Amino acid sequence: MSKKAYRGKDFEVYFDSEKCIHSGICVKGMPEVFDLKKRPWINTDGAPTDKIAAHIDTCPSGALSYRYLSSPST
Repeated sequence: MSKKAYRGKDFEVYFDSEKCIHSGICVKGMPEVFDLKKRPWINTDGAPTDKIAAHIDTCPSGALSYRYLSSPST
């Protein structure tokens, strides 16, 4: 299974390693959420969920996706 879930308080982020092209957009653009030196490397509570969602939407490969567990924060 190549898809892993990272669950936060209000938000869940999914990472599919088989789709990832390693462009680095996630870690360069939002290091407070995506940090390869930490475990887990995705901190779903590291920024407002709407900001994380907007950043994930820029993933060129579609390796990152998300789901709100409650109403989106603003």
